Amino acid sequence: MKAKITFFPVDNGDMTLVQLADPDQTCLLIDMHIRQAADDPDDDTRDVAKDLRERLKRDSSGRPYVDAFLLTHPDKDHCSGLENHFHLGALEDYADDEKDDTQKKIVIRQLWSSPMIFRRASKTHTLCDDAKAFNTEAKRRVQANLDQSFINIPVGDRILILGKDIDSKTDDLNPILIKEGGIFFGINGSAKSYLKCHLLAPDLAEDDDTESRLSKKPLQCSAKSNNCRKRD
Repeated sequence: MKAKITFFPVDNGDMTLVQLADPDQTCLLIDMHIRQAADDPDDDTRDVAKDLRERLKRDSSGRPYVDAFLLTHPDKDHCSGLENHFHLGALEDYADDEKDDTQKKIVIRQLWSSPMIFRRASKTHTLCDDAKAFNTEAKRRVQANLDQSFINIPVGDRILILGKDIDSKTDDLNPILIKEGGIFFGINGSAKSYLKCHLLAPDLAEDDDTESRLSKKPLQCSAKSNNCRKRD
């Protein structure tokens, strides 16, 4: 099975699906821009939510899912559609099992989040509702991991924290913390031989000047495959 990278046509912003070459086609969604206009049948805005669903697998309960979702930074054109199209909260509270497949919210098995992008963004602009929802979900998952002492964390509560925060705020999160310069393998505890990730940034900021120079996109991932191809 070949690895695939799909770049969705979202106009402004980004939305990319990386599907690995393992038998399960483990997938990582990087950013999303699902515009509300696409829900209007009389509007010609591309329905990228439909495009995404067509590429996703279903779990044993018939729920569409991504193995991981990475938000590079919390601008509106990188997280729009999160609340409308993705399940947020514990999986035991999933409410769409009786709905048609096209109406079921997408499950995020593992969240990849940097604590610094929210601290930095709050200094320059107010977060949109979807960014706030992402932040709330990330904090919920961190607490769920702490409550379980990072052991036997169920799908839907899993999270990776990408980069240390200042003032020792992430010092108690080592089991789920990837430090700047760190290398990790796989997604959601699987497909370890198919994906190698190297966290290049963010670095621990000493002041506002340093922080403002940090790249918005903290993660560089390289799939171990020579058969990646771009799809429209």
